[in-house]
Amino acid sequence: MPNEWWRSFPSPDALDREAIAALLPHRGHMALLDRAAPGPEGCWIGEVLIRAEAFWAAGHFPVPAVQENPRFAIGPIFPGVLMVESAAQLGILHWRHAAGLEDTRGKLMLFKEIRETDFKKEVRPGAVLLIRSVMEKCGRRLMRCSFEGVSPAGEAGIPVFTCAITGLAA
Repeated sequence: MPNEWWRSFPSPDALDREAIAALLPHRGHMALLDRAAPGPEGCWIGEVLIRAEAFWAAGHFPVPAVQENPRFAIGPIFPGVLMVESAAQLGILHWRHAAGLEDTRGKLMLFKEIRETDFKKEVRPGAVLLIRSVMEKCGRRLMRCSFEGVSPAGEAGIPVFTCAITGLAA
């Protein structure tokens, strides 16, 4: 039986976009998380609503390209690079809470390494992407997390993507 961690979300103590913005520097189109909260067994879970009006939807395998060339008949899909960026943002929230909000105040967490990335299923507008962050290493200047993304509207328990990210605070 697959691990169904995503069923525990949403949590009543989930951070909304405004609360997330107070902890992350990302703004505008790059503020990707809609909600985030602590999950079971010390993990964090984040939610990304995949919107048809998002900046990437008009150009990432757009429907007009499908009409011009049926080989591209998949329609808009959420870019994998934005799945990884969404995971990184969740990892920073997880790190800030695990390392201590006061100890991480004013620190900017940047990518150091992205590894073990595997995309298993596309995510389309109208879907919800839930991401689980599991902290592997946490310090005042370093975080290492593994991530799993699931679209619960799709096949339950089958991940959309997995990756591991190491960040270093500047």
